[in-house]
Amino acid sequence: MILVFISLLSASAFNRRYKQVKAGEAKTTEVTPYKKPSGNATRFLGIWLSSGYILQPEQTTYIEAGKFKSIYSEAGRSMAVQWATAFHNKKYQWYQSTDGKTWGEVPKNDNGKNKNLKVEPKEAGTTYYQLDTYWKSPTGWTTASHLYSNVATVHAVPEPVDAQEVKVTTDDDYLYNSPNEIVSNETYAHAIPTPANFTGDVSWSIDNTNLATIDKESGLITANTKGLSGKVMVTATMHNPVGADITGEKEVTIGGGLDDQTVKAGKTAAFDLRGNIGDLDEEGEDTNYSVEWYKEDPITHVRGKITTTDPHDLSYTTPKTTLDDDGTLYSATIKVKYSGKNYSYTTNDALLHVTPVGGPDIEMTNSLTNNTFNDGSNSSTMLFGVNNNDVITYNDTVTNKSTSGTLSDAKYVLPLRVGTRVTSVKVDGEDVNSDNYEMKHNYATGSNDLIISGLNFKINDSHQIEVETMVSGITARESFRLIPYIYGTSDSDDSTYQKVGDDEIINYTTDTAVIKQVQDIDYGTINGISSAKTLTRQAELNLPNNVVEVEDMRRNKKPVKIVVVQDGALQTANGDVFAGQLRYYDNGHYKNLDEGPVAVTETQADEELISLGWDEDNGILLFLESKWNVAGTYSTTLNWSIEDSI
Repeated sequence: MILVFISLLSASAFNRRYKQVKAGEAKTTEVTPYKKPSGNATRFLGIWLSSGYILQPEQTTYIEAGKFKSIYSEAGRSMAVQWATAFHNKKYQWYQSTDGKTWGEVPKNDNGKNKNLKVEPKEAGTTYYQLDTYWKSPTGWTTASHLYSNVATVHAVPEPVDAQEVKVTTDDDYLYNSPNEIVSNETYAHAIPTPANFTGDVSWSIDNTNLATIDKESGLITANTKGLSGKVMVTATMHNPVGADITGEKEVTIGGGLDDQTVKAGKTAAFDLRGNIGDLDEEGEDTNYSVEWYKEDPITHVRGKITTTDPHDLSYTTPKTTLDDDGTLYSATIKVKYSGKNYSYTTNDALLHVTPVGGPDIEMTNSLTNNTFNDGSNSSTMLFGVNNNDVITYNDTVTNKSTSGTLSDAKYVLPLRVGTRVTSVKVDGEDVNSDNYEMKHNYATGSNDLIISGLNFKINDSHQIEVETMVSGITARESFRLIPYIYGTSDSDDSTYQKVGDDEIINYTTDTAVIKQVQDIDYGTINGISSAKTLTRQAELNLPNNVVEVEDMRRNKKPVKIVVVQDGALQTANGDVFAGQLRYYDNGHYKNLDEGPVAVTETQADEELISLGWDEDNGILLFLESKWNVAGTYSTTLNWSIEDSI
């Protein structure tokens, strides 16, 4: 039995006053929405707690009659609702009204069923719009939920109006550089023009696309998920219909959750979890969160949990620091239980710099460079796509900034991945005699430490260190983290002084394309005899999920193809052969897999080979002939390979 409960609410109960403002006049219009607006979605970290709109349509838009503009929006469901209706499809329907009371659907050929609405008024006047975002089951029989936007008012005016200035805002000014689903790596930018009745268009740009990208039309900012940190400048360009274009800017920070801190010895340091955190109402055992704080010794990499008084603390303040604390790494792990499911996210390691009060004051400016390859994503402390035989150079400028203290008989330590070959060591441009450096395996960290001895730092003294290496021994994708450091004797009190540099990360790859995983396909249970038809895969193997997971680590992306071969008949263990064929479908066309190898995708030169996923009408499907099938379990094996494409 299926019960459908329908609740009809009077729209008149949701009247809202909207101001209709035209150039040179102000007028108040009583607008009754088509349906009560659902409001904005709410979240804690990156978890959507309630369904609603992430981006509401612009409340008021001005446009010159005869021109066109687009109205942008985005709605989302709470994570709990997403679980319950994971395979429902997102649909859209816009409604319009010219009097604020009588509403009708925007026709499909006028973009009425698109997420973003393109409007093109023919004459001056005011039109009101409201979006219904809803989700339908794959069969189309049931609708999961409806979310109604705020009302958008569009004024069509007879004359163009230029913007004199623009203010840029963002919903969040900090985004996480991680794909983890419980942190936020997206936000929207907004342009607020003066005067408000600006009739031109807005386009968006960003100054560093390695850190983040932006949709040039909607203003959606998406942070990188490769761990790259920094600041980006978001620019709105107001395209004036008469005069010159004008721009406005807003800075957004991209990071892993914590910022490095620098304090004088004897002072405390505070580490705060960054970003728009939000609030989580803890509802018993099924919904709660906790934060665990950790610190790590920069030399031994021993990590320990910090005892705090409140498990909900989103910040941690250290005790009074000493020089021994310099280089300590701090991180936080946020554990969230939401509707009975557990999630966690661990921040980046934030570095604590402790500067001395008297004695030597060493500053390290370290960097690394791949002299063989750079695809534009490398930074001074992080390398990507490093392969065997690449030449990596480590540079460090070590300076004593003290005006009173000196450092004697210092040793500089550079941790290297096991297998790295050192080809050159220089200090101040001169080759270092092998008697003054050594390679020593560090059993605590698993690295091979290059140690340069005999360094002395007088007041304001500086040394340039350069180490050239060659990569070897890489057999799989992996990452290696290192922190160079220096230690020696402080001449002011004969104590041991230590200073660490910045965290550096090398991401190694193998310069190959590989198939990492292939999902088993199950076509369910069928009757022994049935009319001819095509059977689809289980729903969880349709887009957005993949059937074949591919990792393309190649630098030189030559044309390749993925080929699938059926290894034997589709049959039972007793040898009964299935009356039908496995087929590869591509937009209405198909090839039978039992007739030989089938290429299911093919790349062009310089094109990345991506993982394979299909909608329910494409990909590997099973054609059932109108014949008798003996009861039993039918199976076969599909072999997948990557081959050069001619």
